[in-house]
Amino acid sequence: MPFKTLKLSDDVSVIQETGVANFMRCNIWHVKGRDFDLVIDTGMGLDPLKEWVMKDTDRPIKAIVTHCHFDHSGCLHEFDERLGHRAEADILANPSNPKMVYEGSWTRIGIVDLNQHPEYSSETFHVKAAPLTAYLDEGDVIDLGDKAFQILHLPGHSPGSIGLWDMASKTLFSGDALYDGELLDNLYHSDVDVYLQTLGRIESLGAEIFHAGHFPSFGEARMREIIHSYRSGSNSLGDIKRWFEDNKHRMRNIFGDQNWEKALK
Repeated sequence: MPFKTLKLSDDVSVIQETGVANFMRCNIWHVKGRDFDLVIDTGMGLDPLKEWVMKDTDRPIKAIVTHCHFDHSGCLHEFDERLGHRAEADILANPSNPKMVYEGSWTRIGIVDLNQHPEYSSETFHVKAAPLTAYLDEGDVIDLGDKAFQILHLPGHSPGSIGLWDMASKTLFSGDALYDGELLDNLYHSDVDVYLQTLGRIESLGAEIFHAGHFPSFGEARMREIIHSYRSGSNSLGDIKRWFEDNKHRMRNIFGDQNWEKALK
């Protein structure tokens, strides 16, 4: 199967691209609402996503991209309603691999399972154009009828990074502004000083559940550990090729499942 769906609650599921390496695999979030559903981020686009999502809903869908990078926006073009931040709208409408950070070391490590995707090649891979149909910015509200999300502008990892904050449930969909792994702050449009401000904002938000752009969901205590480690200089990714070479020996199954047991409880 090209995708795997893990149900975290009655209205929140995470969809995973099974053919993408687990350390690179974007969390594709499906949030069900009374009036319509949200799909938050859309993976690399190696297989059609919309038809997979539609197996689990009969409501209209709004697709939101937390930022423009290739591992989050690959299937955005499939959806009729495409929402994101204006700062990265031109990249999504006129994509190029360098602008979507698919270049350098990212093209030289094994992030795609060639047994599942024998047609994949780093020389031909590209993300299809997906012009945004509307913009999202700080303070905007997306009301699904039975729940509502406030948009937070969370720049630093990229200039147009956004999060979706549900104050009622104290849940933040954080994209790549925060996830349970080494944080990435050295891309061509990253800004470390701005990133530190964003992390300070997240830390003081009062969120208790974090559904991130990568890796399993986590809680407040883990959030503080991740941010503290980053501030101390011990939790940034650096060069991905060197990281991959240093860590692949302990990744017994690069394309296997991650440990979502705690998040699923």
